Amino acid sequence: MKKQLSLLKHRLGWYLPIAALVLIIAGIVVLRYWPKLAPDRLSSLFASTSEAILEAMVAWHALGVVIVLGLLILIVSIRSAWAIALGVLGFIYTLFWGVWRVADMMTGVGINQSVIFHFFSGTEGADYTQFLREIIVFTAYVSLALLFLLLPWVMVWQRRRSQRLDHGSSSRHDTYHDLKYGSTISLALGCLLVGAGWLASPWHQNILALTQTYSTLDSDQERRLEALYNTDRRSLSRDKNLVVLYLESVESTYFDETLFPDLLPQLRAQRSESAYFSGIEQTPGAGWTIAGLVNTQCGLPLVTPGAEPNEMGNVAHFLPKAKCFAEYLGENGFDTVYMGGSSSEFAGKGRFLEQHGFNTVRDKHYFKEWQQSKGKFAVWGAYDDEVLESTYAEFVELSKKETPFALFALTMDTHHPHGHISPSCKEVRYRDGEINTLNALRCADQLVSRFIDRVRSSPYYQNTRLVVLSDHLAMINDAQTLIEKADKRENLLMVFDSDVAPGERQVQGTMLDVGATLMSLMGADKTALGFGRSLFETDSINAPAYTRDYYTSGDVTQYLSFARGLWGMPTVKGEIRSNGQGVLVGDNRLEAPFFSVLDEQNKVVELYFQNFAEHIDSLKEGARYLYALECEETRSADVGVCLVSGLKGAGERVFSSSELVNGILATDIL
Repeated sequence: MKKQLSLLKHRLGWYLPIAALVLIIAGIVVLRYWPKLAPDRLSSLFASTSEAILEAMVAWHALGVVIVLGLLILIVSIRSAWAIALGVLGFIYTLFWGVWRVADMMTGVGINQSVIFHFFSGTEGADYTQFLREIIVFTAYVSLALLFLLLPWVMVWQRRRSQRLDHGSSSRHDTYHDLKYGSTISLALGCLLVGAGWLASPWHQNILALTQTYSTLDSDQERRLEALYNTDRRSLSRDKNLVVLYLESVESTYFDETLFPDLLPQLRAQRSESAYFSGIEQTPGAGWTIAGLVNTQCGLPLVTPGAEPNEMGNVAHFLPKAKCFAEYLGENGFDTVYMGGSSSEFAGKGRFLEQHGFNTVRDKHYFKEWQQSKGKFAVWGAYDDEVLESTYAEFVELSKKETPFALFALTMDTHHPHGHISPSCKEVRYRDGEINTLNALRCADQLVSRFIDRVRSSPYYQNTRLVVLSDHLAMINDAQTLIEKADKRENLLMVFDSDVAPGERQVQGTMLDVGATLMSLMGADKTALGFGRSLFETDSINAPAYTRDYYTSGDVTQYLSFARGLWGMPTVKGEIRSNGQGVLVGDNRLEAPFFSVLDEQNKVVELYFQNFAEHIDSLKEGARYLYALECEETRSADVGVCLVSGLKGAGERVFSSSELVNGILATDIL
C-alpha cells in the first residue's frame, strides 16, 4: 500500500497541472459551444475573455504546443502498452495540426474549399519551388506525428526487456499497480486533453463550416432555387466582340495608395477611364482560380460532391448540369477562345472550359511550341509577357474575321506566395524590391496596361468590349502584412466600352454576378446567369438571389447544396463495365480507384478517390457503397481493376476485372 501511495503521490506532480489544463480548455469549449450549460454569471463574465484567450493561443500555436507537450509527458509517465494508445491520439492530433498550419499559411483562413479541392484534384503543373517553406513546415509536423507513434513502442519494448532481465516479484508487483493506478489515469487525461483540444482547435471550426456546405435541400427550397437558376436560351447582340482578361489575384486592394503607394500607376490611370465596380466581395465557393472561372462563367459557387471534393481529373464531366456564359456565346454564333500560360489539366480547368462552351483552349503546351525559339519558359508554364503578347496577336487575327468572337485570357505571374517575374521585367522593382509579390505586381502594371492600351488604340477597338478583372482575392503571400491593413478587400472589375460611361459604380455584388454583368454588356435579352444578377441593373441585383441573400443574412448554404447537385452524379442501374479507360457508371466515366456512397435510389451522392477505409468507417450501419480499385488490393488473384459492392455491417462482394470488362448488371451488384 505504501508503494502505491508513493507512486500516486509522485505522479500527482504531473497529473494535477494536466488535469487543470483539461478543465480550462473544456471550460472554454463549453462557453463557446454550449453557453447555456454554464452559469449565467460565469458565462457573462468569462465568455469574451475565454474567446480572446483561445484566439490568442491559436494565433501563437500555444494551444497545440501545450497539448502536444501534455501528451508527451503522459506517454513518458506510463509504464504499460497503454502508451501506444496515447501515441495514436498524438499522431492524429499533430497530423491535423500540421495540415491546418500549412493550409493557413497558404489561405490565411485555414482549411477551406480551395484547400480541399486542390488536395483531391491534384496539383499537376504547379510550381512547387514556390512552396518550399510550406513543404518544410509540413515535413516537421509529420516528423513530430511519427514521433508519437515510435516513442511509445520504443518505451514499451525497453520496459519489457528490463522486466525480462528482472524476474523479481517486487518488479512485477510494481508493474501491476502502475498499470492499475498510473496508466488508467494517464490514458483518461490524455483522451480528455485531446478531446478538449480538438473541439477548441481551428481545424474543427473549419470542418464544421465545410460540413454546412453539404446540407440537403427540402422540396420547397429546391423548387425556389430551380426557379432562380434559369438556363433558357439567351439572345445576345453580335455588334461587338468581347475580350476578357483575368488577372491572377490582382484585387482592388492593391490600388489603395495609402497601403501601396505608386504600385499600379498605369492601371490606376486606366481604371479611371473605365466603368469600374467597387463592392464585389468574395463568398463561399470562391477564392481560387478554377472557382473564380466557375463563379464568373456560370454564376455558381464551386462546390464539389462528397464530404470532401472529388479529384477532378478522375471525373469525365465537369458540372454537366450547369450552363455557362461561353455556351450562350456559342449558341449566338461567337467563336470562343481561352488562353492561359499554365497547364489546363490543373484542377480540371481544361475539362471545364472544353465542356462549357470554349471552342479553343490554349495552355502551356501551346505556348511551349509557340515560343520554342525564344527559350523563355518556366516550370509551370509561360510568363505573362508571352501570354499577353500571344493574346494580343490572337485578338488581331480574330478581329480580321467576320465571325464574332469572345477571347478570354488568364495571367499567372502574380500567383501567391511570391509571384513570378517575366523576363521582360528583370529590372523592374517596387521600392526596395524586398517583397517579390509587389515586384510581380509592378511588372503586371506595365504588361497589362500595355495590353489594354494596344487593344484600345487598335483599329478594331470600336467593335470591341474589353473587360479586366481579378479571378479572386489574393491568397497568403509575402505582402500579407500590408494587405491585412485594408479596411475592406474587394475584387477588381473594369469595363472598357465606348457605349458605357466611365466612372465608379458602387454596388453590393459578388463574383457570381460577373457573368450576368457580361450578359448585360453583350445586350442579352435575359441577363441573369446562374444565381448571378447584372451589376449594371439595380433592380436585378436587388432581386431575390444569391447576392441579396448573402448581404442580408450571410447564409448561402442552400445555393451551395444546389450547386453540388449540378455535378450530375450517376445512378447505378443497367450495366456497369470497364472500357479500359475507366469504369462506366450510367453516363459517367470514373477512373479507378474511386469510392462512392449510394442513397436509397442507388444514386451516387458522395464520391471520393482516396482513404477508402476511413470513408467506410464513417458510414452508418446499412449504408450502401460501391468502389473500384486494383484487384490485388481486394485480395483477389485477378489482375486489373475489380469492383466491390458493400453494405455497411453486412459484408462485401468482389467482382473480378474480367466480369467488369464483360459488364455487370446493377441488379447483381445491389
